[in-house]
Amino acid sequence: MWLRDVDLVVPLWQGGDNVRTGQGAAALARLVPSSGGRRLHVSVSDGTQTTVDGVRNLEVLADTLRQLRERVAHKNPTRTLTLGGDCLSDLAATEHLAAHHEGLVVYWVDAHGDLNTPASSPSGRAHGMGLRLLLGEGHPRLTGPGPAPPPSRVTLVGTRELDPGEEAYLSSTGMVRVSPAELTAAPEGVVSPHPARSPAYVHLDLDVCDPDELPAVSCPTPAGPSVATVAGALRAIADHHELVGVGVCEYVPVIEHDPHTVATLLEALGLTTNQEG
Repeated sequence: MWLRDVDLVVPLWQGGDNVRTGQGAAALARLVPSSGGRRLHVSVSDGTQTTVDGVRNLEVLADTLRQLRERVAHKNPTRTLTLGGDCLSDLAATEHLAAHHEGLVVYWVDAHGDLNTPASSPSGRAHGMGLRLLLGEGHPRLTGPGPAPPPSRVTLVGTRELDPGEEAYLSSTGMVRVSPAELTAAPEGVVSPHPARSPAYVHLDLDVCDPDELPAVSCPTPAGPSVATVAGALRAIADHHELVGVGVCEYVPVIEHDPHTVATLLEALGLTTNQEG
């Protein structure tokens, strides 16, 4: 089992404006046993659901991120697990690890790029801005203190739905993107650009998987890779790198699904053990 210093259970849903996503945090916490470190349950208020400066629910998002950053800084972990919640749930933990692990590689395993800003986002939903915030760009009330990892150390995995502003950003930065077809052909190939044993963070949005196989997500996106393919890529990352952080996001457990699909992904990251046999 993968060992870490702290687990953060973050039922944040306001980034995607889907209250059912918040229920995923507790559901994941029941599936993933503690590895011996502290498990912190973060409270999230309903807040006022308004749009400010192009960001929906900005007030509660800013307040929750402030709380998370303070708690993570106080614990000062070297390894973290975040169980969300939407795709902003693990932002504070990822920022902290980027500041503490030189050369941190980030794998954004997600059907979406999450590279929008308030100006480019068609919806104003901040869960589509998470990676761009990690890279230091976005609403000043949501960005962290830095330093931000460079785009050259970020790999998008299984990403297949991008807004025009995100496509433009990818083109300008040269960020690595592994398409579903490339991932299916060679799951282990996701690690090829990065040095062995370098520190790595995995952001896993469960919508990366094809919704025909795993529909229990906030934003199901067709034409995704299989659960087995994604699990193979996750195992390759864990084997190649020193895994220092994981975030699992956008799980909607009330949608009917085969629970074995989620268990397979968690096991690939060393968060659970094989219960078969």
